Amino acid sequence: MLSEEVTQTIAPGSEGQLGILAHHAPLMSELAPGEVLTTLADGRTTSHIVISGGFLEVAPHDGHTTILADSAERVDEIDVTRAEADLAAARQMLAETDDGSDKQAEARRAAQYAETRVRASRGR
Repeated sequence: MLSEEVTQTIAPGSEGQLGILAHHAPLMSELAPGEVLTTLADGRTTSHIVISGGFLEVAPHDGHTTILADSAERVDEIDVTRAEADLAAARQMLAETDDGSDKQAEARRAAQYAETRVRASRGR
């Protein structure tokens, strides 16, 4: 979705936000549902992309950052009505699952992703 020189990437790590500057030390991390922000080399913040989770890697030799996401969409392309419906469905699924079950963990991630999509699309 973005293949440009950037000075900074902010991504939702599984244990908190990750801030990756250009030529960062090698790194691999699991990503949680959330918003990825990038700042282009010219200094302007550009890309706002919502992801449902995945992995981030900073390559050891060239410092390039690669994000492999389960799904991703640009904030300006999110259909807020559909995002709100997805959020309602995820909350319903969460209410119907047993505590500690795999289904509950799946429902929690779906709700987190849907909440991010709604919040990001309204903030345009």
